[in-house]
Amino acid sequence: MTAAWPAEAPGALHGEVYGPTMGVRLGFSPFTFDRDERVLRRDGRMVPLAPKVAEALALLLAEPGALVEKNALRDALWPEGFVEDGNLTQTIYLIRRALDPDGDGRAFVETVPKRGYRFVAPVTVLADVPPGRGMRERARFALRSAAALVAFAFASGGASVGSGWWLNPPALTGEAARAYAVGEYDWNRRTEPMLRAAMEQFTRVIELAPDDARGYAGLAAAYVTAGDWHYDRIAPTDVAFRKAAEYAHEALRRDPHSGEAMTSLGWIALARDVDLDRAERIFTTAIALRPNYAPTYEFMGIVHLYRGDAESARTMLRRATELDPLSPIDLYWYGSSLYYAHRFAEARTALRGVLDLDAQNASAHEVLALADTELGLRDEALHVIEHMPPKSMQEDSYTHREMAMAFTAMRTGQRLQRLPDLRPRDPQHVDTEMAAALCILLGRRDSALAWLRLGLRDPKARIERKMLALDPRFAAVHDDARFRALWG
Repeated sequence: MTAAWPAEAPGALHGEVYGPTMGVRLGFSPFTFDRDERVLRRDGRMVPLAPKVAEALALLLAEPGALVEKNALRDALWPEGFVEDGNLTQTIYLIRRALDPDGDGRAFVETVPKRGYRFVAPVTVLADVPPGRGMRERARFALRSAAALVAFAFASGGASVGSGWWLNPPALTGEAARAYAVGEYDWNRRTEPMLRAAMEQFTRVIELAPDDARGYAGLAAAYVTAGDWHYDRIAPTDVAFRKAAEYAHEALRRDPHSGEAMTSLGWIALARDVDLDRAERIFTTAIALRPNYAPTYEFMGIVHLYRGDAESARTMLRRATELDPLSPIDLYWYGSSLYYAHRFAEARTALRGVLDLDAQNASAHEVLALADTELGLRDEALHVIEHMPPKSMQEDSYTHREMAMAFTAMRTGQRLQRLPDLRPRDPQHVDTEMAAALCILLGRRDSALAWLRLGLRDPKARIERKMLALDPRFAAVHDDARFRALWG
């Protein structure tokens, strides 16, 4: 079952709202930007911007075409200091994404290497907006938002709207709010060091707000990650999943409507129990409980991708990126769904966005190189592969990189003097799918079949097998019943 949101729901994020009475507006087609109110619109519809992002855009538009030094931007946006360099990069990325969601945004904002940024699109000064219009439009927006929530309640089969299930819980305040926000940011990186940092933040939330569910839900998500990604130095896999379930239930005791905790329970069903049906049922419930929690859409999208439904996965994963545009993992899965939907140019844009947020995301490098290869961009693909970090400390990164480079070269018509060792063998440190893809290019179907069978010994790989039918690397063997039997 695919959970859905109502047709009006995008209005809750992108509705026709004009904000307060405005001053001078700047135009750069198809956008306008209210310089005083920091409001961006596209064709009259508000484009939501976080406060720092709106402020950064205003600074770039203070003198269009002029270079704005990095230090000046950083000092203006974070006068309190103590900000990481990546924060500015992410802020510029969000401006570009808001202005050019299907491209890279560089037609609007140009990077001047090692110096700063400039706004390069033509800008004109527009007339003021008539007084009073903003208040009328805001009232209309509020009514539409309420209607969207009502429609979502019935579309999701949730409880009655009067029960208040869809309302956000009371906001955390002060240090607890800060700790939770930092913990979510750290957790979204999904690396072992950042996961440890996230756990410290979520533990701090529990210390400061012991009756609030969110600290417990955060630790549940962190421990599921440790189990799924095999971060044994944090906790052995079985212990990690057990702790995740315990923390999720602690969260639900404090808030029975905690969609965050339900999401972790669904993730346990998916990652530990390898049960797609139960995971999907739990995620559907989680979406009904918390319709604006991005990770639920991430995992629901993954479920649909595992079922071989790339288009449904793409819809879910796009929603995740709309709700949390700073999450590199959500954007990675969205880019992957585009690749499996054979929308290679769109996949390329999304995956380049991942690397803007997290340059060390090895999986994004890998799928980006595959998308570039399908587009015939051999040099770009090889460059991405050359800079691809290993997925894990145990991975034979040389063999992995060698196979990826050989595939790109051969797939784009280049003859190789030397091939990697493609004899089927222990797959522990070998990408069996890439080895199989190379064998197919060489006409060695029996060896390709052997590699795929070796890979499918892993129970987790078995639930992902329908993705093989979507993968363009295996299009040439769709007529072979032996391969169809693997992913059927």
